[in-house]
Amino acid sequence: MIHIIVDYSFLYYKYKFALDSGRMSRLSAEININGQMVERDVSQMYYSLREIESFRKAVEEHGEQPIISICFDMPSERKEEEGEASSKYKSNRKHVLKDEDFENIAIVQSILDTAGYNTYRIEGYEADDIIHHLCKTYTDKFDSVLIVTPDADLMVNITAKIRVQRYKSTKGYSVVGIDNFSSYLEAEMKCKMPYNALTLYKITVGDKSDCIDGIKGFGPKAFNGLVDHLTNMGINWPVCGDADNVELILNRLEQSGYFPADKLAQARTSLRLVRPRPFHPDIVEPCSISSAEKRKEAYLPYNMKSLAQ
Repeated sequence: MIHIIVDYSFLYYKYKFALDSGRMSRLSAEININGQMVERDVSQMYYSLREIESFRKAVEEHGEQPIISICFDMPSERKEEEGEASSKYKSNRKHVLKDEDFENIAIVQSILDTAGYNTYRIEGYEADDIIHHLCKTYTDKFDSVLIVTPDADLMVNITAKIRVQRYKSTKGYSVVGIDNFSSYLEAEMKCKMPYNALTLYKITVGDKSDCIDGIKGFGPKAFNGLVDHLTNMGINWPVCGDADNVELILNRLEQSGYFPADKLAQARTSLRLVRPRPFHPDIVEPCSISSAEKRKEAYLPYNMKSLAQ
């Protein structure tokens, strides 16, 4: 039993940009919207759904049973919760989606529900938060878990049973697990990266993609020194993916005098921003399984016959 968790937003953007640039053909179909048949562009919906179906087929071709969860982004409430400290959080994100795009995404979620997939869209929660709790709460229900995302941040969830299938536009998909966690991230971050050191890296070095400052003037070379220092202290790196354990590391660094108070304050501010939001009761156990019958019911009303298999 394989749990596939899909970070949906990137699939929608992936095909939106490809279509807007003219690199892919647009598709239209007559579909039922609120009881009326309307001719509508279904390109982004179709292509993203087709890719989700490809994940299912790949698992089934190996004789394994997939259960698929699709996680949708909602605006995070971190800014409201953390106040001024989080005012810059993801402030560099461009808002390129229009009303039609949000309608498309709502239709996609409805289609996936009907097709027998588990969908999660929760007010105030980003997909990252939902994925974290799905991994933390329900992984024991499965033989293995595969997270599909372009986001390296989700590699904090990697365990012996959880891998990340990461998408990059220049390289396609790469699968990262415990065995290649360090080599993969060291090549990208240009510094030492013990298994599960990613959270510590993000709160000290920072993360420009999410506008997380980290410690001012603290870069990859300084992080190498920190890794050596903590290794000599006997830090248990595998447990450092957990934000509470990273907080304990900061406390030890404070006690040892490794960082002055101002730098520790900067790291703790960043930790509050990367810490997962609390568990939400709507993150229910993923137990719905797709079938050919459910897929026909979901896709045929949208004339997506090739997906109804």
